Amino acid sequence: MARLKVLFVIHGLWRGGAEKQLVDLVNRLPAEQFEKFIFSYRHGDNLKDDVNTGEVKLFNVSKKGRLDLSVGKEIGRIIDEHEIDVVHCTMRNAMLFGYIGIRYSKRVPKLIAAVHSTKNVNWIVDVVNLLVYRPILKRCSRVWFVSTTQANLWVRKMRFLASKAVTIHNGIDLDEFEPKHSQIDGQVLRGSLGIREDEKVLCCIAGFRPVKLHSVLIDALSRVTAEGYSCRLLLAGTGALERALRDQVGALNLDDRVEFLGVLPDVRPVLAASDCMLLVSEAETLSMAMLEAMAMEVPVITTSVGGASEAIDDGVSGMLVRPRDVDQLAGIIKKILDDDEHRLAIGKAAREVVVSNFNVGKMTADCVESLLDVAAED
Repeated sequence: MARLKVLFVIHGLWRGGAEKQLVDLVNRLPAEQFEKFIFSYRHGDNLKDDVNTGEVKLFNVSKKGRLDLSVGKEIGRIIDEHEIDVVHCTMRNAMLFGYIGIRYSKRVPKLIAAVHSTKNVNWIVDVVNLLVYRPILKRCSRVWFVSTTQANLWVRKMRFLASKAVTIHNGIDLDEFEPKHSQIDGQVLRGSLGIREDEKVLCCIAGFRPVKLHSVLIDALSRVTAEGYSCRLLLAGTGALERALRDQVGALNLDDRVEFLGVLPDVRPVLAASDCMLLVSEAETLSMAMLEAMAMEVPVITTSVGGASEAIDDGVSGMLVRPRDVDQLAGIIKKILDDDEHRLAIGKAAREVVVSNFNVGKMTADCVESLLDVAAED
């Protein structure tokens, strides 16, 4: 039986949730069933070395301008030259270029879109979805979502998606995020930052973007420390809001409580050093950072948005809070810091959830099934 030839289109190969998830998936697709190609069109390739180039062919062009038709033409050339059967596009912009590529090609491969958004940032994006992406989504054979909550939201907006929608939960490599493997690295990080043994460590792993609401997290930390709690906050990430967040930390006299770690190639030492992970976004689909923390037995406090409730049983495998509710967030932080036994039990339960429902093996198997179903359709 001939291998299915799949071209995966993504904007770039830098470290982010969707990008890492795609690389993990492509590497794990069985080579005896799939011939695999990745096409990217922006600079930034620090995930390139993670790709198994013995099995995966990589292509990259530099996009010039917002809508560079040469990107679509190159995708079309690859489709014809390599006789691609399925074009899989991660996120909406890649879906646009994948669709343009199919229009330029002589072949007519199937189209799959992997959507990683739930709540749009403003009404303009809603309009773009309707005018630009709705027709492309109609052309898709399947549309992949990472949580049932996300899929239901999109189906409510576009009823025709009901017959195309497939929920494939994000999956974590359980060996890579095995808690015991990173214990020493966590201790070394704590030592390098001068964290005392009696101090509790909170962490947040997220880009400094408005939707992540780091300012709410810092306000909550200020209230917690004002009541005498000895804790430190590790922020892993960077972004346009970093200067404003540093100013907020200074204004609240938290300079000795907050560490800005920048973008890290490996977040496991941060998780291993932490007693709790915080993710207080006002919009998420199903956070990879959240699942990675859960796999490391680090209790997670997160907002009840997107697919969070599909992974977290509130008070059992994690803690859910309302977006922007500083009082509630501060109260939950104090609660988790006050009860070591409960905190450790939550961490254990969290890993069990990931082992059962959010492991990379299950994710890969679900993706394989969907790809083969699409290929079998007339």
